[in-house]
Amino acid sequence: MLRLSVPYVAKNPRVSFSDHVMDQKDRMTNTVLATMTGGIAVSRDLGKTWKIIKVDGHSDHRFINVKDIGEGEFLIQTIPPETRASRLAPLDLLVVNEDGKVLAKHAAHSHRWHGPRSAAIVGGTIMFAEYLSNNIVDGKRPVGCKVWRSRDRGRSWQIVMQKTGEEVRHFHFLQPRPGYENQWWLTSGDLPQECHVWVTWDDGDSWDDISVPEQERIEVSGVRYKRDLFRLTDLAWQGGNVIWGTDDYMGGSKPPGARVFRSVVGRHLAPELVGTGKWHFRNVVDVGDYLLFLSQRSTSSNAPEDKRPGVYLVPKQPVAGAPAMVHVCDLDAYPTRDRPGFTFSKASRAAVNGTFFSYRSGEDVFPAGHKILEWNVSFE
Repeated sequence: MLRLSVPYVAKNPRVSFSDHVMDQKDRMTNTVLATMTGGIAVSRDLGKTWKIIKVDGHSDHRFINVKDIGEGEFLIQTIPPETRASRLAPLDLLVVNEDGKVLAKHAAHSHRWHGPRSAAIVGGTIMFAEYLSNNIVDGKRPVGCKVWRSRDRGRSWQIVMQKTGEEVRHFHFLQPRPGYENQWWLTSGDLPQECHVWVTWDDGDSWDDISVPEQERIEVSGVRYKRDLFRLTDLAWQGGNVIWGTDDYMGGSKPPGARVFRSVVGRHLAPELVGTGKWHFRNVVDVGDYLLFLSQRSTSSNAPEDKRPGVYLVPKQPVAGAPAMVHVCDLDAYPTRDRPGFTFSKASRAAVNGTFFSYRSGEDVFPAGHKILEWNVSFE
């Protein structure tokens, strides 16, 4: 059974889902984080009640991303009002406590990370990866993207990975691999030649490209795919394997449609096809014995009539006689603008007793309400 709802946050402006906190032992908690103008909202009971934290001196700032870094502190990205109209201006980076006091501020520091899968803390290391605009703005291409690292709880930062705008426009995903000390995975996109998967085994000091970078096309079961099979905004590890959905329609493939691939983890990825969906996959959520793959919706005028975002189910262990991936349902949207993102790559990594959360535009699934979607999943 799948039940969808919008949590109630009383007497406050519309808040937007930002993260569902995982602890240092890679276990999901009951803590959910959201952003709004002037501050953040924190729920410690899976969205039943919320505490509003208004950040000192930032009442007119738009809050974009928040990450819980432990010890009652949050790492936050904000847009000052004077640069709100710019798509190229860097954001302010703050460390804030639960009383809203600013403990550290780096003005015009860096660009946004692409949802909760692009920032993390493990041990004493925080890292996040930048995501810049896709488009040429004011006649300029994006200036490139960086991976930032802090080892003093966000008080100081250093660049540990950098690409020019001609090489890679933005990073999609940056996470530590659970159970593997100092190992982080990083991905980029969007054009085929920009799609890569890097791994660091030394906490960001060096990076190896494991996506067969010398090949323009990758053969999977006799089919030659462009490098956009490595365009992904989320992935999940399963023992010695890794599984992901393409953040790409893969229109050059037959049949067209986003793909789910699995590979043994090694010095180079060797993808195997799991299944085919419709639109770009944006999130992978662990719901026990299964993984849910959540897609965006389509705005393409050339797309088939049904442009709704989709939900797909993949068993962690193959079931004899059953398909490797099942299309569960498509979800309604009431968009006043053609925005395809749906979750915008913001969702819980795993469910807690069947409950997890994702971002919604405010017009997805329901025509109004907070920009948080609560999912309740159960199996019979």
